[in-house]
Parts: sequence; C-alpha cells; structure tokens
Amino acid sequence: MKKIRRGWVRILVIFSAIALLGGGAYFVYQRLSGGDKSTVYVQSVASITGTGYVGLLAQYNGIVEAKDVVEINPSGSMPVKECYVVAGSHVNAGDPLFCYDVEDLKLQYAQIQIDITGVQNNLRTYRDRLDTLKKQLSKLKETDSERYQIELEIQTIELDIKKAEYDLSDKQRRASEMQKLIDASEVSSPVTGTVRSVRDDSGTYDPFGYGSGGSSAYITIIAGTAYCVKGTVNEQTIHTLYVGMPVLIRSRVDDTVYHGTIYRINTDAPENDQSGYYYDGGERASKYAFYVEPDTVEGLLMGQHVLIDLNTDTSTVNGLMLPASFLFEEGGNYYAWAADENGRIEKRSVIVDAYFEETESFKIVKGLTLRDRIAFPDETIRAGMLADETVYNDPAENGGGPAFQDGGEPALQGGMEGGWEDSDDGLIIDWNDMDEDWNPDDSAGDGFGG
Repeated sequence: MKKIRRGWVRILVIFSAIALLGGGAYFVYQRLSGGDKSTVYVQSVASITGTGYVGLLAQYNGIVEAKDVVEINPSGSMPVKECYVVAGSHVNAGDPLFCYDVEDLKLQYAQIQIDITGVQNNLRTYRDRLDTLKKQLSKLKETDSERYQIELEIQTIELDIKKAEYDLSDKQRRASEMQKLIDASEVSSPVTGTVRSVRDDSGTYDPFGYGSGGSSAYITIIAGTAYCVKGTVNEQTIHTLYVGMPVLIRSRVDDTVYHGTIYRINTDAPENDQSGYYYDGGERASKYAFYVEPDTVEGLLMGQHVLIDLNTDTSTVNGLMLPASFLFEEGGNYYAWAADENGRIEKRSVIVDAYFEETESFKIVKGLTLRDRIAFPDETIRAGMLADETVYNDPAENGGGPAFQDGGEPALQGGMEGGWEDSDDGLIIDWNDMDEDWNPDDSAGDGFGG
C-alpha cells in the first residue's frame, strides 16, 4: 500500500511540475507577444505611398505643353454657327476660330432701327406741339380762362418728351451692342499657339489626345514659348508628389535627360479621361494633372511625349512621402501603429521633416521604411495586438516579378519589356533601375534600418 501511495504522489508531483512549466511558458509567451489576440489590419508603407517595393524607380508618362493656356468662351446669348479649328490645330494671332449665327440678330437689329425711327418722329411731333403751345401761352393774359388748360398740356408734353428721349437712348444703346456683335460675328485667336481642346458641343473631337485638362472652356489654346511638362497621377498616389519636388524628364527617342521641378499639382479639377482605372471595390479612381517646369527647353518640342522620373537620384532618396492620416501626434511627437518583427502592433516613433498641405502628406526621414507595415490610426488599437498583414513579395524572392498585395493580385497591371506599366495612370516600373538598398534612414548602412 505504501508503494502504491508513493507512486501516486510521484505522478501528482510530475503533473504539477508540467502544469507549472506550461503555465510559465505561456506567461512568458504572452509577455513577449503582447498577450492580445485581437487583430489589426496593416498595409505596407510601399503600398500606401504607391512606391511599390523597396528601391522602385517610378516614372510617369508626360507631354510637353506651353505654360500659358488661353481659354476662349463664346457669348452666352450667341449660338455658334461654325467652328474652324479642332484639337491640335496650329493658329496664329488673328486667325479665325469660330463664327456666331447672327441671322436672328440681324432681324432684331432691323426691327430696333424701325423703333428708333418711330421714337424720333414722335419726339419731333412733341417738340413742334410744345413750341406752338408756348407761343399761344405767351399771347394770353393772366386772367384768360384758356391759360390753365394750355399750361397743363405743356406739362404733359414735356413729360412725354422726357419718356421718349429715355426710350430713344435705350434703343440706340441696344442697337449699338447688336451692331458690335454682328461686326464681331467671327472670333479670332488672340495668341499664336496650338489648340489643345474644343468643347464637345462644337461637334469636333480630340485626335491628338491633348484633352481639356479639366477646363470647361469652349476652346483652349496653349501659347507662347515657355514650355512645361504635364503628367497625370491618380488619387491613390498623388500624396507622393509635392510642389518643389525635383524630377528628371527623359526623352523617349534618345538618352537626353532634363532636370525639372514640379510647380503645380491640380487637385481642384480631376482629369476628364478616367477610363480603365478602378479601386479594388470597383469604384473609379480620379486622376489629376501635375506640371513640371524644366530647367531648359532646348531640344523640347511642343506635344513631345516624355518620361517623368520622380526620383532624381535612385541611390539616395531623402525621405518618403506618407499621408498624414496614417500618423498621430502626442506631446508634439509623431507616431505610427507599426507591426514589429513578431507580427505584433507597436507604437512607433516617427520623425518628420515637413508637411505638404497640397497633398496632405508628411516627409518621413526616420522611423519607417518601405518594408514596414502600418495600421490606420484608430482609438481601438492597442500595443500588442496581432497584425493582419497585407501579402507582400520581395522582388528578390519573386523572380523579379511585381509586388503583390491583398488577394495576391499584382499591384500594377499591364506588362512591358524589362518592366511593368500601369498604362492608365502613366506609372512605369523599371526592374533594371531597382535599388534594393533603398532606405531613407539607413544609419546602420544595412539598407533596411529601422
């Protein structure tokens, strides 16, 4: 019996030890992992910034235009009879652009001339009658009974004359305006340049692909010799651009490279052509124009198609542009909810360099790299929560293919030799120009510093 009892005691001791060890291990695991099984959705900084994977060289299609754009609108009360130009037409100052249909206006002008003649005849009649009455009045004595009646008639005629004079002045003014419109029935170009667009109600189309640039003007003309380069960016990646950003302009036909600076981002008016580009949910993504001023225009041709490099030096990039909505501020410092190496959410300190109001984004110089995953700030997020990460494939581990995001779909659609192109947005990915060691805060020199 004593041996049996001792056996049960040994078994209980062993099980107790196992339970203690297991509980201790679980406690340690919970402490290390944060102990929270709640999940938070995170996205890669590369995906959020629209930069793609580490070291991506982003290029956009661009077209050379004049910096000065003249808008011409017809009179709201005048129908256009004929338009003489189409998009792409070259015009000189003084060349006719369109003419009004003035047939009805000519009839109205003829009628108002008849009315003017009638009023003038009435005025002569009134004045003759007034002179007659005044002569009669001068011959009457103060006591004559007819005097009061003549004075009353004189006052009435004087009032009629004032009304007729006002009516005559108004009709003459209207006739003068009509005559000016009839004389100016043909509208000429005020500048020398190229017609960029003609509004649809003209019955013309845009064979050269200039587009209206978001303008609602009847005719727009790009004029002058000061050139700029127009690019197009969608609403998902517009925050990566900012006014004053240096870029490179590359020729499509040779190795010529121009330096330039983004001087305008047109967020007020989306581009009219939004075909083919959708969000994952099936909704259209708006596209906006941005404009680059080249350091020199020598060798550039109006309408020339070029490439716009967003990075002037692919080996050194001073910070990345992150939407301000992904950061939160506490005590004057900025933080992001980032996934740590264990897949848990941590409160990450982030150092920002500048805020760009036009794109509502911060320039990040330390704390985040393109490889990091961050969550959209929410009051329910706590440190230690599980990070439900977006699928992300390093090109080095994916045979040089495109980065993949949610659901394994390519981040950019459409293939091209030696790279990948989003033809709708004009964004071009060049595998050959990758810099795998890209990192804005690589103080350690390993290319992927935290």
